[in-house]
Amino acid sequence: MDVPFCTCDDLTCPYNPVNHDRGCAPCIAKNLREHEIPTCLFNAVSPDKLPEDADDWSWESFARHVQAHPRASARS
Repeated sequence: MDVPFCTCDDLTCPYNPVNHDRGCAPCIAKNLREHEIPTCLFNAVSPDKLPEDADDWSWESFARHVQAHPRASARS
């Protein structure tokens, strides 16, 4: 399924929308089940690079990632 806003580049992931016709639902369900944050939200915080400061995809790791990459408008 074509999900034009999907920024996940792991095309081997069975939950990636390119591998089925159910959109983002399987990815979101997996992340909710495992108490994780989807890759697309990490990418929204720092679109030019993967979250090398993320230990894992946990909520806590995402919080640290957000703190490490403040928005330009929030810096002033």
